This record gives sequence, structure tokens and C-alpha cells, in this order.
Amino acid sequence: MRRGFRQIMDLLEDTGDLVRIKREVDPKFEMSAIMKKLEAENKAFIFENIKNADMPAVGGLFTSMSRIGLIFNENTSEEFTLDDAGQKVIAAIENPTPTTEVDTGPIKDIVLIGDQVDLRKLPVPTFFALDTGPFITAAVGIFRKPEGHLNVGFYRVLIVDRNHVLINASGLSDLRKSYDWYRENDKKMSIAMVLGAPPWLLMAAASKSPDDVSELEVAGSIVGSSLQMVRCEHSDLLVPADAEMVIETVVDLHEMVSNTMGEFGAQYGTELAPLSEVTAITKRQDAMFYTLMAGRAKEHNNLGYLTIYGLAKSIEDKIKESIPFVKQVTIHFDTRIGPLMHVVISIAKESDDQPEQVIREAFNTNIGFFDLSWMAKRVIIVDEDVDTTNMDDVEWATWTRIGRAEKIHLFPDFVTWEIDRSALPDKTSVRVGIDATKDMDYVDDLVKPIIPGIDDIDLKDYLD
Repeated sequence: MRRGFRQIMDLLEDTGDLVRIKREVDPKFEMSAIMKKLEAENKAFIFENIKNADMPAVGGLFTSMSRIGLIFNENTSEEFTLDDAGQKVIAAIENPTPTTEVDTGPIKDIVLIGDQVDLRKLPVPTFFALDTGPFITAAVGIFRKPEGHLNVGFYRVLIVDRNHVLINASGLSDLRKSYDWYRENDKKMSIAMVLGAPPWLLMAAASKSPDDVSELEVAGSIVGSSLQMVRCEHSDLLVPADAEMVIETVVDLHEMVSNTMGEFGAQYGTELAPLSEVTAITKRQDAMFYTLMAGRAKEHNNLGYLTIYGLAKSIEDKIKESIPFVKQVTIHFDTRIGPLMHVVISIAKESDDQPEQVIREAFNTNIGFFDLSWMAKRVIIVDEDVDTTNMDDVEWATWTRIGRAEKIHLFPDFVTWEIDRSALPDKTSVRVGIDATKDMDYVDDLVKPIIPGIDDIDLKDYLD
């Protein structure tokens, strides 16, 4: 069984996990304030009456990994984890399923062109006080890469006026590279922004696929069947036939416009993006507008974790291969500790020089187009008795096994990812290495208390 966008909404409503807001809500700040409050209660939502809007807005569907598991689990009580989601994506990337083009679908129920297009009627929130304006946060963008493959990714989209938007692209995205190529080669570029896409396409869009694999084909393999696609009104792009809404655009790559938004790391980020003209909007007869709470938010971040999942596994393998005494590597990518990675490595320590060696080698590990230092803020080295997956355990080791100042290493001049808003004008930012291992002279004094046999105890054997 595979649940689609609307089936998940129905299930959440049946279980009392979806809230209907019938009172009129202002999309500027009031809507986002309510979304944030509902997120704290782990509730999905439908805003049925949004000021000046002609359709409802929905969100909060995937505020936990167990919610993402609702796509796949017939028994909704089954546990579903980031590893489960990540492995499904990785398996799908290795065995993509070609899409199927069809003549039409629900996405073509209503077609708006020319003067019929008015983005101001959409229920798009303005999230934060210093945001440039209202941002679409849950659309996936479909465009052709220079080699011709259809690519899909998440991009923040600012509503500029009735028929213009800014589609932002981060330095990690294929869209940023494609912007550069289309501009340099003076080619026309179209992007279709899809709202209310099938959930398995959201998973694929959040992941990082090889250059020769389309996320549309990955999505098909995630769900186990080919995605049905229809052709756009004004381009050769293909979009899901059963999505809620599609906004078709043509990009002016020679007019770059600044815009600011509160980002996933709980910081404001200012970017430049090309002005795009909306040529058509197609949608279902009873379309619903899908929106994600911006900033440091659960649903936003859960999908974001899939972006980094495959990369994290690759980093872990490379570090283990290059340093033989490394035992365990865990990448922590959690906005509670900032927008960058924190890398925890356990070692079988034989000398006090080894932790610094591992810190330096880890930061300089090449992960493709850049070194790990580009997106890792901190590397922490721990002993084998520390669980690298448990940040509470790691923090305990950090503040109980450091006695010498030399065990904290500062690197002031690493070039950083643009999402690191603390960067200096030369695009560098500090990196921190921490030796949280026991000094060889004090190994016997810093033993962690353990209970022998605790791992063999099952409480069910002792309780009625």
C-alpha cells in the first residue's frame, strides 16, 4: 500500500492529527504564527479561510519520520526512521524507474494563462518580520539540466507581483549550476514549480541523485511504479499528472534580484535569484496549496535530512577507509546545533597525538566538489566507550574529558557554505576540532561507570 498526498491528509484527519482552521487568517505573520504553534502540537492543518486567497492551504503532514512512514506502512503503528527513508531513496537511485507520459490528468482541470494568472490570490505566508515578502516553501521545481535530464529539487520562491517570482538556488543545488550554464550559453530556461506533488517525489526531490539520474525516476522506484507525467502548457517540461498545482515560469537570467528569508538554521539568509515570469498556472478543480513552515521547523527539516543522508553515509565510509584506527563515524545534521554538520568520530586510541591527526584529516576529506570543512562546523573525537550517535553522550565526553586547552583546535580560515551566515566577507568561517578522548596518563581515572549485563536485560521479562 502506498498513500498519496490526499490519502495521508485523510488518515491524519481520521486519527485526530489534522486541524481545520475555519476562522479567517491573515497570510502575513498570523498564518505562520499559527503554523508554528500547531507544529509544537505535532498537528497537520488545513486553513480554510485565508484573507484574499481563493483556495485552502495545508501543511504539517511530515513533521516526523513516522509521518513519512505513513506513505509506506499499511499498519500505521510501525516504526519508521531516517535510515528507513534514506535506504529507500538510495535503493531507488540505484534502480530508477522511467516515467510515463500521459495526455492529461487532474493537474489540467483548470488552466490559467495571461491575465488569468494572479499569484496574489494564492495563500502564501509571509513568515518572519524581515522576510522580503511571501514565500512558497513546499514547491518542487522541475527543469532540464544542460544535458537534457529533468531535474527536481526544493527551492524557496518569493512572490514578487501578480505574475513574477524569484526561484532561489543554493550552492549545493543542480539549479544553481544550470542557471550559470543557461546564462553563459544564452539559452531560454523554463522551470515548473509543483505544489502538492506525490509524497514519494518530495522524498526524491529532497535527496541528491547522480547527474545522469532524474529524481522523477527515483520517485517511481520509491513507490514501485512509474510516475505518470503530463506536458506543461508553455514548455517541454513534464509534471506529475496528479499534483495539486503547477506554476510554469520562464527565467530571465540577466535580471538578478536580492531577497531575504528566515532559513532552516534559524538565521536570515539573503540571496540573489533571477526574475521569473509566470506563463501559466494549472491545477486541480479543488486544489489545495501545500506549504511548509519556514526556518527551523520540523517538516522542513525532516525533508532536509534526506538531502544530506546519502552524502553523510559517503563521508562516514571515506573517513573509515582513510584512517584505520577509526571505529565509528556519525554525521549530526540537526538545526538545534546550527545549519552545518557536526562530525563525531570514535577511535581506538593509542597515543595523545592521534585525535588531532583525525580532526585534520576529517576536515580535509574530499567529498566531491569540496572538502568536508566546507559544510562541517565541528569535528569531535571520542573514545570507543562513547556512543557517537547520541549527542548527549558526546557532550558528556566533551565536558568530562578535556583538561588541557590544547585539546580544542580552532581553524579560522576555512571557506564555508553560504548557508553559514556567520561567515566573514571573504567567505571564511571558523571550524572547531575537539579532542574529547581520555588522556593516556589518565585512562584509569576517567572510566565511564557501567552496569554489567544491562544490554541483556529485557524489561518485559520482569513485568506482568
